[in-house]
Amino acid sequence: MALVNHAKKEINAKIVYYGPAGSGKSTAFTYIYSRIKSSLRGELKTVPAGADKLMFFDFSPFEAPLPNGYRVRLHVYTLSGPVTNPATWKMTLKGADGIIIMVDPARERAAEVSESVSQLRDFLSAYGVGLLDTPAVLLLNSFTHGNQSGNVTDSTAALNLSPMTTCRSNAATGEGLLEALATLSRQILDRIKEKEDACGAEIPPPLPHAEPDDDEPAHPDFSSHPEDAAQSDGSPSVALLSQDVVVTGGTIRIPLEITQGDTLRRLVVTVNVELE
Repeated sequence: MALVNHAKKEINAKIVYYGPAGSGKSTAFTYIYSRIKSSLRGELKTVPAGADKLMFFDFSPFEAPLPNGYRVRLHVYTLSGPVTNPATWKMTLKGADGIIIMVDPARERAAEVSESVSQLRDFLSAYGVGLLDTPAVLLLNSFTHGNQSGNVTDSTAALNLSPMTTCRSNAATGEGLLEALATLSRQILDRIKEKEDACGAEIPPPLPHAEPDDDEPAHPDFSSHPEDAAQSDGSPSVALLSQDVVVTGGTIRIPLEITQGDTLRRLVVTVNVELE
């Protein structure tokens, strides 16, 4: 779930691009990353996750802080190419605040898409989360210019996703990719605001996403999801140094930075994961 640090006025949220192999996730990642100002984004990384490949980066969608001084950092993940172990998807989806379901709407891929979405429901259900209860965008992605195969209404109905926001994109040109990301980002920030309002906290409404200019890209940046747990009551602040996370086979090395008062300590937590 999204991490809101009121002491530092920081909001961190995790986005996952999900879909079957060949749906355009890696292409979308590369394009979106290229359209974000270098000053707003972290490094785009690809690391092994067992036999699969995890891509991630982080970025700030706004150059200026939100009203009341809050700053937003979005952390985006996907798995590249064919995924050999479904458990890798399950781990990647853990803690996701929003999901872009990226599919090829071509009729010949309907069965593959349906199976992929069914698996997504199962993965989220294992965490006690319903797909339609999660901020999400169904992205119908085509690789050929002008290829608009697949009716939006028919596609959402066939997948039992009729209430979900649906967008179209063209991976060959990048058309629609930023718009889908901006739509999901607003959903996530609206959800965060609702939860914080219910707790009596003051989170300002999100500002609209800036459009990229002709000279330099101006959209969000993605990397790992820092679990910053700083407290305003004097308790230790624990921050995940996400850019230094190392995944080797079933071993994950997680560098942490712990701050309390003027004392700063760093340690590395090693987690051994047995993939089913």
